[in-house]
Amino acid sequence: MVNKRNTSTYLSLGFAVVIAIYISIKVAAKQTFWLDEKLADLFASVPDMFNPFFLLLTELGDKKGIGIVALIVLGWLLLIKRNLLGAAAIALCVALGNEVNKLLKDLIARPRPDLDHLAHVDSLSFPSGHAMVGLVFYFFIAYLVLEDMKSATARRMVIILAGLLLLLIGASRIILQVHYPTDVIGGFAFGYIWVLASIYIYNFFKKKLKK
Repeated sequence: MVNKRNTSTYLSLGFAVVIAIYISIKVAAKQTFWLDEKLADLFASVPDMFNPFFLLLTELGDKKGIGIVALIVLGWLLLIKRNLLGAAAIALCVALGNEVNKLLKDLIARPRPDLDHLAHVDSLSFPSGHAMVGLVFYFFIAYLVLEDMKSATARRMVIILAGLLLLLIGASRIILQVHYPTDVIGGFAFGYIWVLASIYIYNFFKKKLKK
């Protein structure tokens, strides 16, 4: 029998697939989104004094930021948890996820917003790499942290902190005017699909190694 947790996972995965496909088709067809205009207007009201904060946040979804955090996480997994499989899984998942993101960008070829970019960009717009790869990376870290955690309160805190961090990274890309809101939403959708598939493979090999 499928338990409630599995049911919610399947439902959320199905929702992510629908969102990813829907936005991708509309973007590829050069159609506009009402949501882009409304959310962009909302985020445009954020005072400029917060830009340095969002520039710092956006670095956590960039290659350098992820690289630094990855070194810390891999050290923790290898030296403290002795989880070689987890270290290999997260490294491979993020590396391949980044390549998939590049492929999607090239296939869909959406230009960046025609605005003054407040952060450096050198690639196409959809899906947001910070949103997609950031979600893959920090979601997988949270999953590995939760593996051995017994306290329900502590587990909730990890989930809330990871979710908040990802939302702020996504928001930073819109506030810094380098992405459309649907770039970020699409990035999160693709990232969620990718990380769930990666966690499934990780658990498959984990069970195999225990036998």
